Amino acid sequence: MKKFASIYIGTYEVTLKIYQVTREKALKHIDTLQQGTDIASDIDHYGKITFETENTLCEILSNMKETIDTYKVTDFDVCSGYAIRNASNYLFVLDQIKKKTGLTVRVLSNSEQRFTTYVALSNLEDFSSTVSTSALLCDIGGYSIQLTYFKNGALENTQQLPLGIVRVSEYLAKISSSLDYREQINEMIDKEFEGFIHEYLHEDTIQNIIIVNDQAFHSVKRFYPNLTYNKLKKSYVEKFISEYTKKSNFSVITANTGFIENSNIQPLFFILSSIYRVFNEENFYFPGITITDGIVYRNALQKKAITPLRDYDEDVITAAYYIEKRYGSYEPHLKVLEQLGVEIINTLKKESGLSPRDTLLYRVSAILHDCGKYISLAHSGENSYTIINSSEILGLTHKEREMIAYVALFNRNPILPYDELADRFTEEEYIKILKLLAILRVTNALDRSHRQKFKKVKMTLSGRKLLIKTSSEASISLEKGLFSEKADFFEEIFNIRPVIKEK
Repeated sequence: MKKFASIYIGTYEVTLKIYQVTREKALKHIDTLQQGTDIASDIDHYGKITFETENTLCEILSNMKETIDTYKVTDFDVCSGYAIRNASNYLFVLDQIKKKTGLTVRVLSNSEQRFTTYVALSNLEDFSSTVSTSALLCDIGGYSIQLTYFKNGALENTQQLPLGIVRVSEYLAKISSSLDYREQINEMIDKEFEGFIHEYLHEDTIQNIIIVNDQAFHSVKRFYPNLTYNKLKKSYVEKFISEYTKKSNFSVITANTGFIENSNIQPLFFILSSIYRVFNEENFYFPGITITDGIVYRNALQKKAITPLRDYDEDVITAAYYIEKRYGSYEPHLKVLEQLGVEIINTLKKESGLSPRDTLLYRVSAILHDCGKYISLAHSGENSYTIINSSEILGLTHKEREMIAYVALFNRNPILPYDELADRFTEEEYIKILKLLAILRVTNALDRSHRQKFKKVKMTLSGRKLLIKTSSEASISLEKGLFSEKADFFEEIFNIRPVIKEK
């Protein structure tokens, strides 16, 4: 049976997980290795990773590589969290790791990191039932917390709070001498969660809270060793948190080593108690999934070794429509643009050079291109660019979101030459932006009046012409009159000219 492995360099420990593909095209966990590091402490005290920690890290990775070889695993990835970028010398550390161990470490952006964890979580059999009504996923990291809200089974919204375990620890160090430091920390964390509720949940209620954090999971398992399905009712969560927050000296809890004395895990329990207090929901779920699991799942899905249990593209589209609604865009117009653009891409097929992933990027571009009008009609392009870049969409990388933002910007503003964007995009990515833009401009021109006049559209490729055959009860003189300029740009990009043919 084929095996997959992943190594993840976190702020507190390095973790190796090995999985095997079953006959049912699912993943079965077969081994875990975990070893603590001083990365978080180094960054906190020195702003960089020390030579001692670097050498220890290389030794850990070499040992893990030997384990991978022993299991005869050929498919594996080595990743680190975005938090490692807080070390001023992280690039040199990664270079030393490659020289000493032969391993190339990929640094994940926050978007990639959270989505990777979500992939593993969403492939658990009970995930769909957990989010079927409403659920809040709290992915607690070292430097931030990702809150993802599910409504009626759909991923509706995700937001990053810049308040993870390390940041809370920093605040604790500053005020721990105060007699009321616990109240102050509780107030600070509560305020962040209450802000999320006010801005994004409004009157919505949450049925389930999903906690993703390895230390929290192992703490719960140690406290409730006979826990079924890793789910707790509110009263049990209250008892668990109450017992741990009474402690004056906390300990990190890991899968292999149990307690590691004198390590400060107090911030995690401040965060957990705040989640319990502010959201105060009946059901809590500790699935025990980590990003290390997610790396394996993503790799196995990309290699088609396993069957996905969720449509991630649909999650992206649902989240995009949530943002569109938040900024009051005209949805009937956006749906027409989305539909017509997909039809163009499907008709051109090989001629466009666009992949199914690019089709998804176009759909999001069509949905979000006008969201900036909420702020200013005169500067909608710039504002759409800012909103898109600032709105995380689980399932899109940071680079993909930035590409979509430039499509929205160029739709209203002059196109910047590649020389001015060469530090952001490759030539291939820049061309892709212009291809998506060309399609968006054509579809926008086809619904220039925002009245969805093109009820029935059939597209065919004839030589170097894209024939757009349509019938409409209303006059399309406006659309036809303003179409030529958009067709010129489309032809310049694809060497194919779109032509409207009215039945």
